[in-house]
Amino acid sequence: MIVCKFGGSSLASGAQIRKSCSIFLADPDRRIMVVSAPGVRPDVPGDKKMTDLLIDLANVRWAGLEGNMELLAISDRLFSLVSELDLHPSIADQLLGEIARRSEETTVHHKIYRDGIVALGEAISARIVSEFLSSQGVKVSLVDPCEAGLILSYYSGLTQILPESYDNLSTLASRDELIVFPGFYGRTEEGNTITFSRGGSDISGAIVAAATSADLYENWTDMDHVYAANPLLINDPEPIKELSYREMRELAYIGFSIIHPEALEPLFSHRIPVRIANTDNPSAEGTMVLAERTHLDNVVTGIACSDDFCTINIRRVLLNQERGILLKILTVFNELDINVEHVPSGIDSLSVIVRGSEFSLEDELLLRNRLQIELGIDDLDVTRNLAIIMIVGEGMRDTVGVIARATNAIARENISIEVVLSDYHEISCIFMMSKYEMNRAMHGLYNEFFPRN
Repeated sequence: MIVCKFGGSSLASGAQIRKSCSIFLADPDRRIMVVSAPGVRPDVPGDKKMTDLLIDLANVRWAGLEGNMELLAISDRLFSLVSELDLHPSIADQLLGEIARRSEETTVHHKIYRDGIVALGEAISARIVSEFLSSQGVKVSLVDPCEAGLILSYYSGLTQILPESYDNLSTLASRDELIVFPGFYGRTEEGNTITFSRGGSDISGAIVAAATSADLYENWTDMDHVYAANPLLINDPEPIKELSYREMRELAYIGFSIIHPEALEPLFSHRIPVRIANTDNPSAEGTMVLAERTHLDNVVTGIACSDDFCTINIRRVLLNQERGILLKILTVFNELDINVEHVPSGIDSLSVIVRGSEFSLEDELLLRNRLQIELGIDDLDVTRNLAIIMIVGEGMRDTVGVIARATNAIARENISIEVVLSDYHEISCIFMMSKYEMNRAMHGLYNEFFPRN
């Protein structure tokens, strides 16, 4: 059995929905279709994702405003989709009525309110897709995640999957009809709708694939392959035909946006392969993500980057001899809800690496005060506007000199490296530098490990 997930670009218009449904029906092994909210239509200037339209509505209604303009934008999108698929306009009326009703429930907690509205993007997709398939004479069932038992919890800023979800969803495998399943959301034990982070429909698809012990999980998007580098930064990068789970996780963490970084975790224990393919070019080979690589084409598989990092640098003589000091420092970060990415250290110093978007100037002031008052740390400086570039490859651990080649490539671009980090398993290495030098470093590294013929 194949579980296939279609992203927002694959469902952005009636024409795209027709393509996605055609792909779904082309292989009888495809039994479950997980859908995202409709994405941006490239041919519509200034177009927005349905999720963003719903966020706009939630924000204005929570602020006590009418939200008429926001509802009008959503209405136009709904009626456009229904019309393009030759469906009855009453379907759009019903969906719009549900959105209006939900947006009036402003007496609940803000997160419950917002999640309940934002999740409607996927619910809209699922309803429209299932109605279209039914109109084509296909026996199909729309299964709501909340009713099916996808139970989630929210803890320390993250949405977590409760183990019983897998047992609850396992019954989907025995259904006779095809299934359309909205991604991105489930319910709490109390019955409230709760969402994953943006792009979380990937996670929903992986959960369903794992729960039903699928033979393959397909992730349909708008690219023929995963590429060795971001095509927006590197012209015509090498396509990657095969990746390991570990490689994909590393690359997704730093910037490969083709699949959600958390999406592979539910597939690990079941060793379910993933195929990433293009809805607009279904005959393309795509990229396979496997538990273990069958072959290695290159020492480095991919290069990823992000320019959203900063370091908090702490210095004190004999810092390394203070038992428990790292725990105490990180406890302060945790209590201030500042997520820590990496902690490189020296004899008398350590640096805490965080994402710049999650570390405001207000956070910095609170952190300085607490570290000074509680731990007597007053030699602290913050470096902002840093980038991380990561080289990833299963072949790195058995090859001598990979890091030397990488540092030499960056040096040839006359770039100073601020931090170098490599894990014990040696399938990735991180280089930190000024974000203003990131593009040059990317080109230097790409030319070193993927030379043009």
